[in-house]
Amino acid sequence: MYLGVVFGLLSSIFFSFGYISLKRSYSEFPPSVAFMFDSLFGVLIWIPITLFLKIDLNNFLAVLPWAILSAILSEAYFFYVISKGEISITGTILASYPIYTIIISRFINNEILSSTQILAIILTILGTLIVSTEKLNLTDFKKRSYILWAISGALAVGLSDSLSKNAINRVGVQDFLFALALVQIPVALIYLKLEKQKISSLTNFLKNFSKYKFSVIGSFLNVIGVLLLWSAFNFTFASIASPLTATYPVLMVILAHFLLKEKINKKDYFGITLVLIGIIILSFVSF
Repeated sequence: MYLGVVFGLLSSIFFSFGYISLKRSYSEFPPSVAFMFDSLFGVLIWIPITLFLKIDLNNFLAVLPWAILSAILSEAYFFYVISKGEISITGTILASYPIYTIIISRFINNEILSSTQILAIILTILGTLIVSTEKLNLTDFKKRSYILWAISGALAVGLSDSLSKNAINRVGVQDFLFALALVQIPVALIYLKLEKQKISSLTNFLKNFSKYKFSVIGSFLNVIGVLLLWSAFNFTFASIASPLTATYPVLMVILAHFLLKEKINKKDYFGITLVLIGIIILSFVSF
């Protein structure tokens, strides 16, 4: 379980550096193109690692449906939801997905937490939401629609993570990740078609790599983060790994303070403190 905590925190760190890198980009990719880059990096990185860990191809068909659901719900749909509105709104609500993971995993994976673990997770999720929250004007109809999209995205990730954890428990993380790497490519191609993007657009981005290099680097770091995320799921409950991997907004605030010279306000300090307390408690409980 301790390794699950370590991998969860490492995953959050890579997600944080990835999003900080994306923030430095001159322009954003269309979400379908960004997801295609993620998918390509997934094949290049995940496939060699899973082969090294010795996959069992007999498990491929058994895990395939769960890998497809993960590629759609946790990856492609996540990119789509973020593109639907202001990140200050969608990002905040999407950060609540561990709540749904915990609830759903209780029924799908029969995960029962101790009172100490529940307290630590509540502090971690609450601190993450406090740091993520910006001032929302709920009277704006468009923003209310953003909220509905974000809630659906958080639910989708929570459901997908719970189902993926169930698959990992049965076949192992390497078999699941191998299948996920393969199915993300066709999912990404379908996503490109739905957004009326062409494969040639990838070539255009590569030709202007100096302009979009931080977006590409961010995508690469995100893929490493996902690898560590599923490693965390392999070693501990989804109910524990999910809140830890979702702390990336807290680390982003800290990194932005040192790398981008952004100020940290009192609200953020309070949220960061709650997250740190939650992580410390979870770490001690996991020993």
